[in-house]
Amino acid sequence: MDEKRECCGTCKWHKHESVDDGWVCVNADSEYCSDWTDYDHCCDEWEGLK
Repeated sequence: MDEKRECCGTCKWHKHESVDDGWVCVNADSEYCSDWTDYDHCCDEWEGLK
């Protein structure tokens, strides 16, 4: 698998939510902000991990 592809799983805004043990988008500029997101989901606001 290409770890550099632009998807939620490689985005700096994809954060783990310990309450439900899932992942959520925390980018205020994304239309998916505060939504549960899958690893393979993607959007135009992707930013790589540093």
